[in-house]
Amino acid sequence: MSSLVRSAGIVAGSTMLSRILGFTRDMLMAAYFGASGKTDVFFIAFRIPNLFRRFFGEGALTISFIPVYTEYLVQKGEQEALAVAQRTLSFLVVMLIAIVALGEVFAPEITSFMAQGKNNPGDLQLASELTQIMFPYLFFVCLVAFCMGVLNSHKYFFAPAFSAVLFNASMIVGILVLTQYFSEPLYGVAIGVVCGGIIQVILQIPYMIKTGFKVKIIFDWKHPGIKKIIKMLLPALFGLAVYQINNVINLILAGYLADGSISYLFYSERLTELVQGVFIVSIGNVILPEMSQMTTLKDFDRLKELYVTSIRSALFIAIPAAAALMAIGLPIIAVVFMRGEFDFNDALMTNRALFYGAAGICSVAMLRLTTPTFFSFQDSRTPVIAATINTVINVILGYNLMQTSLQHAGLNLALTISCTVQLLILIFLLRRKIGRLGLSKLAMPVAKNILAAVMMVLAVVAIGGQVDWVEDAVIKKVLFLISMVVAGGAVYGLASIMLEVDEAQYIIKRLRRK
Repeated sequence: MSSLVRSAGIVAGSTMLSRILGFTRDMLMAAYFGASGKTDVFFIAFRIPNLFRRFFGEGALTISFIPVYTEYLVQKGEQEALAVAQRTLSFLVVMLIAIVALGEVFAPEITSFMAQGKNNPGDLQLASELTQIMFPYLFFVCLVAFCMGVLNSHKYFFAPAFSAVLFNASMIVGILVLTQYFSEPLYGVAIGVVCGGIIQVILQIPYMIKTGFKVKIIFDWKHPGIKKIIKMLLPALFGLAVYQINNVINLILAGYLADGSISYLFYSERLTELVQGVFIVSIGNVILPEMSQMTTLKDFDRLKELYVTSIRSALFIAIPAAAALMAIGLPIIAVVFMRGEFDFNDALMTNRALFYGAAGICSVAMLRLTTPTFFSFQDSRTPVIAATINTVINVILGYNLMQTSLQHAGLNLALTISCTVQLLILIFLLRRKIGRLGLSKLAMPVAKNILAAVMMVLAVVAIGGQVDWVEDAVIKKVLFLISMVVAGGAVYGLASIMLEVDEAQYIIKRLRRK
């Protein structure tokens, strides 16, 4: 467990800094541009390369490349593994150049499809132009994802995680500085996105050199390792396409609602992703290489132990985070976003989306740790089946719930329900694959986490009730929010210690050693 926590801690620390800058970036976006038709189309344009990034880079490439690369590293040594990496990079560069070229040419058609609910010709034209500016970001960020696969397999976790810090810093420069040089300020933000991608790649270079990797463009499609990656890549692409369809569908459906709905969903997603990005994804990035090594060695007992430990560690954070966001989402949004062009009504609408999005944090956390288990077995077919069911449920529920009083918040509720169903399916199929997982061991720790979270919520709600989150001075709201966070963390931590939660006991032991 100590190795997992140490590695995840490196990633989480870098990601935490990235999320702080990300919050700063989003605060500036909200203050400068608010939640309007223009910000909606910016987020549409920004999401397009990010969808492809998750689709090709951090998604399909990572989950098909890491297990094969780890297998070569364990069984055939570094030189053979690096040879696979060189050929994979060659394949990736050709694919990315083709995708970026197509994206530039067909940007008007892509944005028209993604923004079907938008009727303003000026907004649609702006969306197309922003897409063309930001699409090259896909090329650079996918190279970072490739480097992450290599570096994580060699136990280098810092550079891939810290690169997001540089990206957010670049976007902040775009908002504060570059916007002043364009008649349409959003162009400056878009250029900051592309510059951030370039800087991210530069950071990886010295660490890639440490692994012994040398850039060689070798088009050897017949190499056994490349064949295996491509064999896994195709179903992985389909499976991730199914997952990304959820995001596209929600984006399209939100476009038919009132202006600002896409922005409300984006800002609420930023808050839920703080937990998922800092802690859950950090653990997920660490365990995939570990799981791949265990399946290669057929050490299924240790694999199960790692899986249960990862889930327990994730829920130790996810449960109180979900409870806190659902209970005090409005105070958080009021302090983080409510200034400039972002008014109280925008805060209320964002909080509605946040409540139902936060309800799914625990399911998404477990899902992000369960899915890599299948990929460690080089099984991408099973996640495809589960993701397809997820999408069907999400489409049906989302379409119906958005027409109720929930409106845009109904889309988040639909996603929460569909992800929970997907998780249950995967757990059932994983148990059939490798036998009993030992999830019954989670019953008592989860019950303790929930009890501690209830105590935390009572404390933060009591403190938050002393503030008028609309009329009171900004400094008062900031101080009270800080006190709520500190008090909530203290209450949860003390309650966890009193209840003898393993994760809390581990943290105490580490602090005593220091």
